[in-house]
Amino acid sequence: MFRTLNVETSAVAAPPPAQVSIRLGMPHMSATGVHRSWVLREACHRHWLSIAAEAGVTPSELRDLTGARVMPSVVACTLKGDAGAFHEDDICTFVQTEAPTARNGWCSRSDLRGPDGALSTEILTSFARRNGRSNAKLGTPELETMYKANHGHDAARRAAILRTLGRHDRDRALRDDGPPHMSFEIHEDTHLNGVGLVYFANIHDMIERAERNAAPEIPGRYPMQNRRVHFFGNLDVGDRLEICARASVQRISPDATVAIQSHARRASDGAVIASAESIYRH
Repeated sequence: MFRTLNVETSAVAAPPPAQVSIRLGMPHMSATGVHRSWVLREACHRHWLSIAAEAGVTPSELRDLTGARVMPSVVACTLKGDAGAFHEDDICTFVQTEAPTARNGWCSRSDLRGPDGALSTEILTSFARRNGRSNAKLGTPELETMYKANHGHDAARRAAILRTLGRHDRDRALRDDGPPHMSFEIHEDTHLNGVGLVYFANIHDMIERAERNAAPEIPGRYPMQNRRVHFFGNLDVGDRLEICARASVQRISPDATVAIQSHARRASDGAVIASAESIYRH
């Protein structure tokens, strides 16, 4: 018998520790501070471990009612804080301040806390299953009723806001027919995760590179303070992700603030795959 998603199952997989200490080193760092994508990967890993533990299984054992493999699908992620506040050899604490549950719409919050600052992230997910071999044709798994997000619960208010912002950004992207600033070919070893999907953190990195290409003078002079990214689909190996990014001045004083809005399309059919808004403040 297949093990199905059921929150009443007694846990056989332990949830991740709510807090761990980390000494930052080369795997965590870039030339300008801690890698934002590493923070996102760590937060999402703990997010998915928490969901699997609540189901009483390991992540690879998650199945829907038909026995199909259930995979995490990141709907949105946010980052808040200055990555440049972190340095090699910093002793930091990674804290999951809110675990994902059906009550909060499967939204988690985590902080990387260091001697000179903090970097906070939110991860919002849904569930997906394959409908064939193509990453462009993912479907919705058949889940236990109690495992479906409770969008009407007060605790799910933040998740609802993120989903609304995502729909707004996607509609805006559909109206934009400007040429891309950068294009990335999808490679198996570079961009896919263990279940064969383009990993959300890799799309985040492509968007960050496109921002630097579209407005190269901004990231060097203005630290990135906030980023919000929404995800709407996936890509196959050999396809291309084409990203358009535009910068606009939001405020000149007292703190100069620049926003860069981006959207990414799948080259094969023009589908909007992701959108982002990043705030740089001097």
